[in-house]
Amino acid sequence: MLQAIAIFTTTFLIIVNLAGDKAKKEKHVTDWLIFGRLCFFVLLTVSIIKLILTFPHEFWIGLGVILYLILVYAFMETNFRLKRETFGNPNRSYMVIFALVIALIAVTLWF
Repeated sequence: MLQAIAIFTTTFLIIVNLAGDKAKKEKHVTDWLIFGRLCFFVLLTVSIIKLILTFPHEFWIGLGVILYLILVYAFMETNFRLKRETFGNPNRSYMVIFALVIALIAVTLWF
């Protein structure tokens, strides 16, 4: 069950990031950012629960995945901030999508 939630939220994060990057108005970018934050915190909560459930065995792998997710979140936040203040940077947006795809792979393999 945790794996399905994690895969769904990571996939939705990819969709949210693409939609937020293609949005034309600042209000729509902010709306997509809110959805992205909600999905990210669900994903982080599920990852912490998974870390607690497999505490002694997969601690370092789980900690690495959680730290990577936090870095991707910071990267995603700066991408949305840049999109709201200016017209955004397409290269940074592609890097965030790439980082989220790697996060999807990592979450799928870890769960």
